Amino acid sequence: MRYDYSMRLRDDVNSAVEKAFKTAGIVNITVTAEQVRIMNLAENVALEDVEYLVLQAAQMLGAAIEFDTLSNGLVLQGSGGADRDEPAIGTPGFSQPASIQ
Repeated sequence: MRYDYSMRLRDDVNSAVEKAFKTAGIVNITVTAEQVRIMNLAENVALEDVEYLVLQAAQMLGAAIEFDTLSNGLVLQGSGGADRDEPAIGTPGFSQPASIQ
């Protein structure tokens, strides 16, 4: 983890966190961090490091936070749980093998 982040990166983090909190009432750490990282590609900062900065800024505001993925399809949507027999709504059925052709 780096500690010598530029003032611009820190300002972008604070602005993005404040904007997310004002518009949604909650700060999605992963999504907000990715937005800031993209705005500062020249600094070559890892997403995990930006997530840490976003988390710190959100905590300083007292904002509600969530940790969610970047819509990569790995999170299953719906209300199904481990104690239920049917799959969650919106999850693909895995009974048929997928073709790799």
